Amino acid sequence: MTVYIDVLVILNLYINYFLIRSTALITRRHLSAKRCLVAASVGAAGALVILLPELPFIVIALEKTALGALVTLAAFGRQKPVDYAVSALFFLLVSFVYGGLMTALWTFCAPYGMVFGNGVAYFGIPLWAMIAFTAAAYLAVRLTRYFADRRLKCARICTVKITSNGMEIPLRGLCDTGNGLTDIFSGKPVIVCKYDKIAVIAPKSALGFLDGQLDDSGALRVIPCRTVTSETLMPIFSADSVTVDGKTADALVGVTRNPLGDGIDCIFDPKIISI
Repeated sequence: MTVYIDVLVILNLYINYFLIRSTALITRRHLSAKRCLVAASVGAAGALVILLPELPFIVIALEKTALGALVTLAAFGRQKPVDYAVSALFFLLVSFVYGGLMTALWTFCAPYGMVFGNGVAYFGIPLWAMIAFTAAAYLAVRLTRYFADRRLKCARICTVKITSNGMEIPLRGLCDTGNGLTDIFSGKPVIVCKYDKIAVIAPKSALGFLDGQLDDSGALRVIPCRTVTSETLMPIFSADSVTVDGKTADALVGVTRNPLGDGIDCIFDPKIISI
């Protein structure tokens, strides 16, 4: 069978894009479309190994591991060693599951126009079928994440620690999937904190905005915030670190004077917690 390089690269670019998206979804890592596309391109280039003579299993395993490490670095950038290892392992896991499905398809069905070599699958299927297959797999991952987050939401109270300017404050946080606030520029989710609890480490510009006293003590960022009774602007800032029950959270911090509930210092979406 003739393997067309352009079809091979485009097919793997498309599939790798959704594999990386699935990894980000499972691990709750923030991922921009640009980074995802660059990382998918790295993975697609690695698919050219199918054109080589059949390689030993150990060589294929090492090549896949190295390629997965490069794709992870391209997708999520520099991270703490532990966070990077988790991201890479989950990407490899998602990729191995996909590879296993392709192997099973080749072994039991052997569809016409399919080549499987050196751990890479090449097959001629209609465009609509490829889109449907990939979309269905990604939807399954999203549904799994959604129901897992709903279980996490069930009356879960967590200890949130926010560090900024060398100071750390502990907060009693409520896990709530109803908090869908995100920064329109970075795309990062926002953890909403009570004014009096966060004031000690919040920028003066953010506090001044809520007090109606604008100043030039620092850059001010705000996002639109809608509640059941009103719509307003909420100041946000980037902290040095945010953790939820000891787990690193990738989120910005918002400040509000609105009550959040009895004994609740902040509200956050569970997707801010990285695995």
